[in-house]
Amino acid sequence: MPAVELINVTKSFGNQRVIRGLSAAVDPGHALCLFGPSGCGKTTLLRLIAGLEQPDAGTIRIAGVIVNGEGIHVPPMARNVGMVFQDSALWPHLRAERHLDFVLRARRMTRKQRGIEIGTLLELVGLEDKRRAYPNELSGGEQQRLDIARALATRPRVLLLDEPFSHLDAALRTHIGAEIERRMRDETITVIVATHDLGEIAHLAAVILQMG
Repeated sequence: MPAVELINVTKSFGNQRVIRGLSAAVDPGHALCLFGPSGCGKTTLLRLIAGLEQPDAGTIRIAGVIVNGEGIHVPPMARNVGMVFQDSALWPHLRAERHLDFVLRARRMTRKQRGIEIGTLLELVGLEDKRRAYPNELSGGEQQRLDIARALATRPRVLLLDEPFSHLDAALRTHIGAEIERRMRDETITVIVATHDLGEIAHLAAVILQMG
């Protein structure tokens, strides 16, 4: 059973048809890379899967369950999908550690468990010394890293990455990419990545897409 399945999905904005009759499927624990120039519909497709947009036509299934189509629209929070946005989608009134704590509370973890997990995630993305910082006190790269940590904190069934490493240096790309690959293997997470950078594809192939 595919982790994500799209059947004849179509999406327009006004008179502009962005996605036309798209069908595709990705198996659990595998990855799909969406490559193309800006404006070709990559981000729109991710937002459709996440539930942030609704298709005009077609069906979207996650783990065999219809989340869009046949009169059904499952809200984003009920899809067990994590998304890292190309542009920061952080909450401006919350410190870095509170972004993670908010997500971890939904997993019904104890305060002690949340504290340990927050420390682990901040260390993973190299933000241990920024745990009390607000988003406007973080650089663009640091905001992106916090976005990645927040998405991983949800323990998603499907992880959607929109230009995920564009602000990261090579060492952090490799480190975070290896952690995503580990979770793909150990937790059977499905990853869908959107990028317009050929170099990014080579990196993803080397670090994430090779399951070994």
